[in-house]
Amino acid sequence: VCHEKRNENTAIAATGKHTYSNNCDTSCNVCKTTRTITHAYKTTTTKATTKKNGSIVKKCSVCGTQASKTTIYYAKKVKISTTEYTYNGKAKKPSVKVYDYKGNKISSSYYTVSYASGRKKVGKYKVTIKLKGNYSGTLYAYFTIVPKESKVEKLTAAKKSLKVKLDKVSSQASGYEIQYSTSSKFSSKYTKTKKVTSYKTTSVTLKSLKAKKTFYIRVRT
Repeated sequence: VCHEKRNENTAIAATGKHTYSNNCDTSCNVCKTTRTITHAYKTTTTKATTKKNGSIVKKCSVCGTQASKTTIYYAKKVKISTTEYTYNGKAKKPSVKVYDYKGNKISSSYYTVSYASGRKKVGKYKVTIKLKGNYSGTLYAYFTIVPKESKVEKLTAAKKSLKVKLDKVSSQASGYEIQYSTSSKFSSKYTKTKKVTSYKTTSVTLKSLKAKKTFYIRVRT
């Protein structure tokens, strides 16, 4: 009819065209002729949390061929620039860095930072780090504002007693703790603590001390 020639052992599709199982099949189902194809890749992101790794997977949406997979390590640690401030009446705002469990720094574009209100007074404050983008979940960090330091202004020795004169701290301090010890390193075995419940009390007498002993004194608000 058309004078087309063929080998008796070569199969020809009834349609006269190559047929494939899907758009990514490279070999004709009838004659096995191969072809070059382009996969229809789709990228899927599974977010990392504060406990579990995530991933970025590039895979063909037709045949499932995976081109690449990148692990997103979970966010583990928060470091803030300062964990303790001394009261000065100004609001505190430490800077924040977040690290994954491999120790790699996570870009600040993947989280937002918010601070507790009232960060001027003595106390403990929370920093909230809310993850976003390739991450989900929330991390927290804390910092404290402590009262201004006091100091020992004068020591006066008497019979088995010692009078301690303190530097008065009038702002944000409720009182003082005086430690006295026969150990220069303030070893707990040789150290006692005297609590002063009012910041207005700046003169304290330590009694029932051992005679002919050297005592070391320190104070904190």
